[in-house]
Amino acid sequence: MGIHSASEFETKLNAATRALRLVILYFTATWCGPCRFISPLFTNLASKYTKVVFLKVDIDEARDVATRWNIGSVPTFFFIKNGKEVDKVVGADKSALERKIAQHAGQ
Repeated sequence: MGIHSASEFETKLNAATRALRLVILYFTATWCGPCRFISPLFTNLASKYTKVVFLKVDIDEARDVATRWNIGSVPTFFFIKNGKEVDKVVGADKSALERKIAQHAGQ
């Protein structure tokens, strides 16, 4: 799901937290080469892990959200469980992303 504003972000994150779902926040930008490299994998993982909520945040569209999460580089992935950050991947590391999603989705 694409996120375009802080209010939309809060609504989706709160709904996922209430449903006790793992949330993967993906901070990206259209000008980011590594983001274009990893985006297809993110989309494939979203269809594979149907009980996980995948949220994609463009840092240029939703600057307030990127600022709140102190995004210094993209791509950055946060793993949120019960409203708290439980893990993070910075960079287009396909194997780390897949491994951590499998690890946290199984909890």
